[in-house]
Amino acid sequence: MSNLPQFILDNAETEPEKVQDALIKLHEKGETVSDILEFVTELEKRKIKVPYPEQKVFDVCGTGGTGKKRINLSTALSVKLSADFKIAKHGNKAASGRVGSFDLIEAAGYTVSDTPEKVIKNLDTKNLAFVFAPAFHPSLKPLAPIRKSISHPTIFNYLGPLLSPVNYLTAQMIGVPHESVGEKLAEVCAHLGRNVLLVHDMEFGLDDISIGGQTEFWISGLDKKIHTGYFTPEDYGLTRVKDFGEIEGGDVETNNKIFGELINNRRDTLNVSFEHETKNAYDKTEGRRPQDVSTKAHHDFLKINQIVATEFFSKF
Repeated sequence: MSNLPQFILDNAETEPEKVQDALIKLHEKGETVSDILEFVTELEKRKIKVPYPEQKVFDVCGTGGTGKKRINLSTALSVKLSADFKIAKHGNKAASGRVGSFDLIEAAGYTVSDTPEKVIKNLDTKNLAFVFAPAFHPSLKPLAPIRKSISHPTIFNYLGPLLSPVNYLTAQMIGVPHESVGEKLAEVCAHLGRNVLLVHDMEFGLDDISIGGQTEFWISGLDKKIHTGYFTPEDYGLTRVKDFGEIEGGDVETNNKIFGELINNRRDTLNVSFEHETKNAYDKTEGRRPQDVSTKAHHDFLKINQIVATEFFSKF
């Protein structure tokens, strides 16, 4: 098919079975760097843009697709990082996974940024905007039921982190579930000239920095070169976790409780309204103390991701 992105985006509503078949075949073939670039190019034309020039704005997110019972680490990480950086957390509800970032954000009672004006206001006043992807990518709406009907990740899992509506995003940390995905997205980001740190947990297979063993990383930048390497929890003075069960999550309710405990000690020097939102999110954990639901491993898991993200973002 000469223009697959256009066919999928234009026919999802009228020919869903053909679109579903095309996405499955693309997955079975294996999405290439060229495929991903073609989709990014087409979707960039169709997205609703948020003008935010001459400001340093960052994003942390993952592609998903791990299939594991996990906590919403990047959501908690966004809250923690917003004490020092402007974070435009771009995300969605779960498409093919268990609990998406906005399933949790909705349960925790945070303000969702679903218009350019709300994104700008929340970045200006709170240093943090939860940018609801569907509101800025209307061409993807007809694809939602098709994606839910497919039992495996599709190319859209890879595309999500690359399509922030915020213009001039300064840098991102993106988690990937497999080495092959990291290699592809590193090439894509290098081609696009974006400042991105891609990370993969080699021990548990997560799209996060590992607290259980080695993390493989890829860095792309404006020079369009790719730098790769590995690091471990011990490199940051932390003890590695041996059992995934120590950091696993559960349903929305469980993840919300863990999230509330993880963010409760946030150093918040921002405005009262954000402080109120953070308190409300914690209150929804029914006042439980950290040891009631979350583990020390959960906190160390967040800590190593925060340390590395801060180290990377501070370069810009």
